Amino acid sequence: MNYFQPQTVGQAVNIAQTFEATFLAGGTDLVLHMQTGKIHPNAIIDLGKISELKEIKETDGYLEIGSMATFAELGQSELVFQKALALWLACQTMGSPQIRNQATLGGNLGNCSPAADGLPPLLALGAEVRLISREGDEVVSLETLLSRTPLLSQGTLIREFRIPLKGLQSGFAKLGRRKALAIARLSVAIAIELEDNRVGKVRVALGAVGKRAYLSEILARELSDQELNEVWIEKGIEGVQRVVREALGARASAPYKREAVSGVFREALGTFIPEGGTKV
Repeated sequence: MNYFQPQTVGQAVNIAQTFEATFLAGGTDLVLHMQTGKIHPNAIIDLGKISELKEIKETDGYLEIGSMATFAELGQSELVFQKALALWLACQTMGSPQIRNQATLGGNLGNCSPAADGLPPLLALGAEVRLISREGDEVVSLETLLSRTPLLSQGTLIREFRIPLKGLQSGFAKLGRRKALAIARLSVAIAIELEDNRVGKVRVALGAVGKRAYLSEILARELSDQELNEVWIEKGIEGVQRVVREALGARASAPYKREAVSGVFREALGTFIPEGGTKV
């Protein structure tokens, strides 16, 4: 098997097309899949030497995050904390310190596990994804990208994530099997427009409920443009329980997750709104 370590994005894309290679972006999942024989790549392209893929910066009304930014780097970033709290919170509970030091946001999307910690916050925050291939650049909403099958065509590189800075208040919570090293059994990310206890637009994203993380359009309609108070919170809890019930159907995990999601939803809200509905 061939191994490449390009210095630029252009080199990486050219190699991927020539050798039908697989991108290595952290490798916490890819290496495991190779060890178990789940995948057999023709070649590996290690993206670790491409410095532009590691940048975290604010540019022209967007928080831009390179695909090779690790969960540890994101979780230590004051910019992410200030501008994308839901994502920052997700980074605090993602795996062990060793995994957070290695795992990248681009790898989280590329592997696209139903329980991927980074995707619900990005969805709730309205993130876009910049892709690059031999055909050129493409910027697509994460919501749209997650509806594609396959997720990415051969040789397409996830270059960066772009979160529009619209002043959204956001939060995140998840339910794991145990406190440490927990893979999410259920996760909720919420982003809302909030002014003087009046809720504008609402975005609620769920993880570990379907095949991929997704936004709930039903909850967005039901919870937007209302007063923020305990009645609104209870309405949200009832709504999210219904959404989970409908998504899981007759699966064995459905009764448990339907009940558990109420606590996860309230916890996600509590990361930026205290009990009773008064803004932090």
